[in-house]
Amino acid sequence: MKAYSVSEISQILKAAFENPAFSNLPVYGEVYSIKLGKFSYIELGDQGNKQTNSPLLRCAFSTFYNNNYHLEEIKVGDVIMITGKLSYYPHGSSVTLWGNEVEILKSQEGKNLLAKKKTLEKLDKLGYLDEKRKRKIPAYCKKVAILTAETGAAYQDILKTLHDRFPVSSVLYPCIVQGENAAKSMTEALLRAQEGDYDCILLGRGGGSKTDLSCFDDEKLSLAIAESKIPVITCIGHTIDLAIADRVSDIRAITPTEGASLINPSKDEVIKKRMEFSSQLDETMKNILRTNMMNLSAYIEKLEAYSPKNRIRLELEQLNQYQEKLSLHYQNILTRKKNNLSLYTSEIDHLFSSLLQKKKLQKERFTSLLENLDPEKFALKGYALIYKDGKKITSINQLKEDDKITITYHDGRKTAIIKERK
Repeated sequence: MKAYSVSEISQILKAAFENPAFSNLPVYGEVYSIKLGKFSYIELGDQGNKQTNSPLLRCAFSTFYNNNYHLEEIKVGDVIMITGKLSYYPHGSSVTLWGNEVEILKSQEGKNLLAKKKTLEKLDKLGYLDEKRKRKIPAYCKKVAILTAETGAAYQDILKTLHDRFPVSSVLYPCIVQGENAAKSMTEALLRAQEGDYDCILLGRGGGSKTDLSCFDDEKLSLAIAESKIPVITCIGHTIDLAIADRVSDIRAITPTEGASLINPSKDEVIKKRMEFSSQLDETMKNILRTNMMNLSAYIEKLEAYSPKNRIRLELEQLNQYQEKLSLHYQNILTRKKNNLSLYTSEIDHLFSSLLQKKKLQKERFTSLLENLDPEKFALKGYALIYKDGKKITSINQLKEDDKITITYHDGRKTAIIKERK
């Protein structure tokens, strides 16, 4: 972690106090001390808290340039409101509120401010100031409770605004909205309204001074609003200082007219939304019808595709295709076999002719050879064939003396005996 020097810390604090949020800050409290001069100083502290270690804020005024503050009218113990700019001074590490406006609060106003602070602290501890707990009102309220003065202008403004919006039933719970008994009257009216089946409660009045509106800071009223089982809309009027009732209500409006305008849309908005919804509904129905027609067509096609008649037709077509393919297949086989047969016949004819020719040549050659080997032909040429015991003699070595031989000529045979062999 980085370590900072004293100068760096001072610069960081000085830059923080230069934030615009501290340039026009209202601060109220009790005057603990006052010193008048060209530069006047007031020490401001929490009202009624004079303990030794209680926090004090130094406030300064440049009366030399502006003497319209009337600081001479202020005395120790007064409760005042100072609006000004917070400034940080590194030398001495001090914070000063440079005032540009001061207001002396009456004693009752001072008490009211203190009471308001304590009430806010209590409500904060209870979690009633948490924005997450706030509820939304229904988009179309059927019944609403109105808490305001029956004879006030605020009630008429609310009725007129509600009349111009989507119809809603309203019930008035008359109550006092200003004065000493106002907080109690509004609290009782709010508790009575809890017994009805309302969609929301509208509580308000038509503005006023801080004193007039101080009843809306009442603790019991604020608790009743925060703990209401029905959503509450507060419309207290134009005010800079936000009332506690506004802080704990579910919805805050500045005026009764604005508060009533938050309940249901206007008639024009309803008509416009109705036309938009009608157009969207028409388009949606067309899309649904278009989709259903497409689905119906698809279902009809599937139904036709799976019908017995269509299935039979498809099967017959497929059977015809198979028959055509089979016929064509066998025709191709027959044609191929015929072609092969013609080819084989031609080859056989050629082979047979070749073989016959070859055999003819062999016959002629054998015939010529046989003719050449015919004994008769040998005999005609003057040759004779000698046989011994029926066997042809081809060598002199086959004969010996006194052997009986047969000599064959072309025109006859003759028997002889070997007398001598050389």
